[in-house]
Amino acid sequence: MKAIEARGLLAVHRSSGGAVAALRGLDLDVEAGEIVAVVGPSGSGKTTLLRILASAEAPTAGSVSVFGTALERADPRQLRRHRREIVGVVDQHYRRALSPYLPAAEIAGLPLALRGRSPGERAARVAELLAATGLGDRQRARSAELSGGEQQRLAVAAALAFRPRLLLADEPTGELDADATARLLELIRDLVRADGATAVIVTHDPAVEAIADRVVILEDGRAVATRLGPLGEPEVPAVDAAGWHAPETTWRHARPAPAPPTEPASTRADEAPAGEAVAAVVLEGVSRRYGGAGRAVEALDDLNALIPARGVTAITGPSGSGKSTLVRLIAGLDRPDSGRVLVLGRDLAGLDREELAMLRSTRIGIAEQARGLVPFLTVRENVELAVAVRAAAASEPPGPPAQGPSGASDDGGERVTAILERLGLAHLGARQPGELSAGERTRVAIARALVTEPALLVLDEPTATLDRVNAARVAELLAGLGTELAVVVATHDPVLVDIAGSRIELARPGAAR
Repeated sequence: MKAIEARGLLAVHRSSGGAVAALRGLDLDVEAGEIVAVVGPSGSGKTTLLRILASAEAPTAGSVSVFGTALERADPRQLRRHRREIVGVVDQHYRRALSPYLPAAEIAGLPLALRGRSPGERAARVAELLAATGLGDRQRARSAELSGGEQQRLAVAAALAFRPRLLLADEPTGELDADATARLLELIRDLVRADGATAVIVTHDPAVEAIADRVVILEDGRAVATRLGPLGEPEVPAVDAAGWHAPETTWRHARPAPAPPTEPASTRADEAPAGEAVAAVVLEGVSRRYGGAGRAVEALDDLNALIPARGVTAITGPSGSGKSTLVRLIAGLDRPDSGRVLVLGRDLAGLDREELAMLRSTRIGIAEQARGLVPFLTVRENVELAVAVRAAAASEPPGPPAQGPSGASDDGGERVTAILERLGLAHLGARQPGELSAGERTRVAIARALVTEPALLVLDEPTATLDRVNAARVAELLAGLGTELAVVVATHDPVLVDIAGSRIELARPGAAR
């Protein structure tokens, strides 16, 4: 029996901006026991395919069968059984699966408790999974006390807990370092082999493609080719049931080279241009810990570093080393337990909440891992909103809106248009965030951070959900911006590390090397 058999899948999403076809007649077969990686550019329909396979969304047309159950014809009882007994899901919005009130061990064991498994069975399985995902020492930590990568691994552990027949994972390694990625992929591979399960993994990560039995390439809502093994192996063009042949395209053969490294920025006052600040950020003995008595975790410990006023600075290190914590401290979104953080000549300890908000609104551009786009505004309006907020904070009259209700000035409107074009988002301006792929939403968040022309740009894992081409595009953009301002990026992505003129390398529990 095939694990998955899909024919002519059509998925149309309708909104105030019109109808958008996410899938356009997709055909797909997956054998039981296979690991299949699904790749393709942002917006090609990968996440929509997973949602249909999980019965979280019904196809507009076409048929899809999972282990013999025709999902498009299934009644509510069959769909509940499908979700309860067959499918384990790792959503790209993995934080939604993590209760803020439960410790990690209980989060991982919750799927088993809901299925009536005994306490002994739950404890043994949770211990096995947390050890395998490198979270054995974090059993009592709540999600807010975990790094982004640790939260991602915990979400995978919870999805695997009840040994599903079909694992559906959307970018499960997006925020993991190389070691954590290898450990997690080994766990997924072992589950499939040991339990006879099947896995469909949406990814931009070549490491995932390397463990897959087969790679399916999607473009424009169709399966256009397949290959056995990782990038570089021969591809077989797809032919669907109606005889449609995939046209030859450039995306899946692209090998974008990273932008050339920038020269390391000067940190000596006598080498800086006259009148120009040497450092955008100075960190002096910065420490930050989370958790109460008995379970406090050091995120950063006595960190000293200088971030040049111009150039790209990469914050690197394994998952859980404090990268996201450091980003939040630099942006004034959190305060250290000890030490000083000086940003653009201001000691953040001396600023109250209103003054910190003013600094962020007028001089700092921020795109965190949690992309806080306003869901009821269009892409363009979300970016225009940042211009309007900056104008209000700087007491500048915003003037008549260039487009939409946000209140951006004509000059702001021109900047919005320019940045949308630079990030390949101009054609998505009328859509709302809910209609976009994860990679597209990430690019919108970056556009919103850039459009206010900040003196300091702070980004947390900006390429984690981007395909190779768009990741290279963002790297090229950031390298260019580094000639004008300070760019700070927390990342595992070698493409971004390669363009950095300086680095802050962290090691758990946060000590700089």
